[in-house]
Amino acid sequence: MPNQMVLQKLLRRFGSKGWSGWPERAYQRERYQQRLESVQKHLAECLAIAPQGPVRIISICAGDGRDVIGVLRTHPRVADVKAWLVELNPESVALGMRQATSAGLESRITFLNQDATVYETYKNIAPADIVLACGVWGHVPPEGRVTLVRALAALCKPGGTVLWSRGVSKGMHRLDAVESLFLSPSWEKVALNLTPDNQWAVAIHRYCGPPRELPNSGQIFHFQRVAGT
Repeated sequence: MPNQMVLQKLLRRFGSKGWSGWPERAYQRERYQQRLESVQKHLAECLAIAPQGPVRIISICAGDGRDVIGVLRTHPRVADVKAWLVELNPESVALGMRQATSAGLESRITFLNQDATVYETYKNIAPADIVLACGVWGHVPPEGRVTLVRALAALCKPGGTVLWSRGVSKGMHRLDAVESLFLSPSWEKVALNLTPDNQWAVAIHRYCGPPRELPNSGQIFHFQRVAGT
């Protein structure tokens, strides 16, 4: 975990004030509730198709982790799971930890109050069987998205799955732009659905390539509050 000085510097860089109380505010809206339901459905599917034995989960920019917590609370494979949820905002982490404890999942879920945009954060937890990148693409500048997909290949075990979402209320070209990044022999589309209000796309891609070494340091992407198309 970063020391307090480093953490405060990161929070200033990402505009922490605007994220204060974000999960609670966002999930009062129906569009986010629908995204949450879709992500949880897809995560349950990812767990169901994961090979027997231990299942490792990494969630990038995890917020308070209600997507993972909501699934593991009742999923039959909960005893197989070890999940690491990476989130920079300390309020969201504190809320998520309380929710995980209330659900009896404190031995299954670990929150990392760290920077999700750097490789160093993942050096002791990757690769995973399931990687979540939900609510992330809209904060990644277009020129950095190829790099993020490369990082996902290193964060994910061969045969593992990446679960991601993309807002499409401003046009399906936003979905097409992300989908095109996975058009290679190293990736196989498992599922893709729109939420009932057509505000979000939620997808699963399986990584079919060879193991990728995770760099010890460096930037995966530069987080922007609104990264455009």
